[in-house]
Amino acid sequence: MKEIKLTPKRKEALQQLGLNSSEDILNYFPYRYQKLEYLDYEDWQIDSKVVFEGILVGKPTVSRFGRNRSLITLPIETEFNVFKVAVFNQIWFRNREPGTRFTVVGKYEGNNRVLASSVTTTPMKEMLGITPVYSLKDLIKPKNYAETVRKVLEANQGEIEDFIPEVLKDKYGLYSRYDALREVHFPTHEKRLAKALNTLKYEQFLRFQLYMLYRKGLAHVRDESLRKDIDRDKITEFIKGLPFELTADQQQAIKEILDDMSSDYQMFRLLQGDVGCGKTVVAMCAMYGAHLAGWQSCLMAPTEILARQHYQNIVRIFSDYDIGIDVLYSSQSARERKEILERIASGKTAMIIGTHALFQNDVTFNRLGLIITDEQQRFGVKQRQALQKKGDKADLLLMSATPIPRTLASSLYGDMDVTTISQSPNRGKTIHTKVIKKNSFLPVIKEIEKLLAEGNQMYVICPAIENGEETVTRNVTDIHRNLSAYFKGRYHVGLLHGQMDDEEKSAVQDAFARGEIDILVATTVVEVGVDVKNANIMVIYDANRFGLSQLHQLRGRVGRGEKEGYCYLLTDSQEKEALERLEVIEKNTDGFKISYYDLKLRGPGDILGTRQSGLPVFAIGNIVDDAEILNICRSDASEILNNIDDPQYERIRNFLQDSSQEEVFLD
Repeated sequence: MKEIKLTPKRKEALQQLGLNSSEDILNYFPYRYQKLEYLDYEDWQIDSKVVFEGILVGKPTVSRFGRNRSLITLPIETEFNVFKVAVFNQIWFRNREPGTRFTVVGKYEGNNRVLASSVTTTPMKEMLGITPVYSLKDLIKPKNYAETVRKVLEANQGEIEDFIPEVLKDKYGLYSRYDALREVHFPTHEKRLAKALNTLKYEQFLRFQLYMLYRKGLAHVRDESLRKDIDRDKITEFIKGLPFELTADQQQAIKEILDDMSSDYQMFRLLQGDVGCGKTVVAMCAMYGAHLAGWQSCLMAPTEILARQHYQNIVRIFSDYDIGIDVLYSSQSARERKEILERIASGKTAMIIGTHALFQNDVTFNRLGLIITDEQQRFGVKQRQALQKKGDKADLLLMSATPIPRTLASSLYGDMDVTTISQSPNRGKTIHTKVIKKNSFLPVIKEIEKLLAEGNQMYVICPAIENGEETVTRNVTDIHRNLSAYFKGRYHVGLLHGQMDDEEKSAVQDAFARGEIDILVATTVVEVGVDVKNANIMVIYDANRFGLSQLHQLRGRVGRGEKEGYCYLLTDSQEKEALERLEVIEKNTDGFKISYYDLKLRGPGDILGTRQSGLPVFAIGNIVDDAEILNICRSDASEILNNIDDPQYERIRNFLQDSSQEEVFLD
């Protein structure tokens, strides 16, 4: 693609936006469109959206209120009337001289008053129609950015090749890539814009599905040496000996995983399920199966706290079995680590639990046959690949507590088989959730003191460790100090956050688990996997600052024992959208519904760990709203791969064979 000449200043601005080439510029899409239609003055009604041109005919007046807030009123005359145009926090308008011509966009409030969303000197005729709105972070003016995009398009007319095969463009009535890009950046009509957006969505989803299915095909090369001879009768005995009964979903998950491990291809499976659905015991059955077949297995957890907890649970469950079990994490002493590494290398240790320490260079496995990652989205793909290299085509099981509907999971995780646990062993247990529209304990202090008096322990979650210059959130440092003073002599208040070293964190967590700490003030370090049966109260400050799936994960730390759980979401936000999101948590305990809603709001990047999990950051489109296109592309990609030698798919063959694509999808 041809590059265009840019001034040093504009080049620097574009680079700060991450735009380093003509291709980057064309693929930087508007995040929304603003449609402006002229409405005749005689048709204006209260709350009508209006746009008009006029002359400033008097001195602007300024009203100040609150901290750094102002209201400027501009008297602007048109051929119909003189309007009082109000605009918030645009203090520089006070220096505008009468006679300046403005275009006003805003809402008519009656009595010749207009509340403006935009007051500009751009002529009205240039603003009417559909205008793309980009995230430019005040680094470059929209007009200048549009000029740059236009120059790139003009320079590359005839240079931009189509990725979508002609047969599929004809089938779905799609544009060429050049025409689609031109319409998306310079829309001429709503219907043409919709067609252009569909073209680009289809193209990116088709690329994704082709690559994921291609990877799946590479991973599913049959090899008889991969078969593991697992004694299923011993697995059945193990399950019967558990102190609890497995759900039908758990049993089906175990069957699917053991079938994979017994087959002649490498397992690459995602096990997803809601918080507390019992994925860990399924993982234990898989590890036991690997052991019975003479292979080592490892379970990788995202934090030392969770790794140690998994280790303790696995040791307890297998206490009557002669199986070597070890845990590996970075804060262990050199001597302890050396002894563990020797046992792993010799094969004395059959089950290894650990953090990222598992894939360090000095870790050598004797016969690694199964790799399990817990909370898979927290690990980079390259980290998982480093661990896979330690075993010869080891089976891979990824576990996620951010579940999404099966059809969507199958499309998104196209290179994996997907197992879903929908049932929960604790589904009869209630977790009472309440949104408190005040960022304070006070409205619920009596309820909380009553629950504490009944012997319950409590988590208090804050979004920050301490306040910075710009921070106005509640932080663990202040809250810990305040609660320690309030509950002095009655309850012991502990502190846990990510800047503490691993030894300190472990000591605090262990003390909380033993009941020596009654109230634990913490950051989201407790989000994943921490399991304290008596902790049945959770208070979350600034709840509006967390994602829905993260709030659900946090809430999943309470109500894990015999008692019911209580979760209080504190917020002083007045934003309608923020309160609606919190109501979703208040009214739902189903993680599938919550993560689906979260996907619609935020896309896959935040809740599925896009950059870590191997999913691309989709430049355009939404995997929930555009799920139909995503699934159509999966079907089309499968058809193409079945006929990949067809000459019309030459460009796709080159795309799949280009190893640099891994940087796009797996970086």
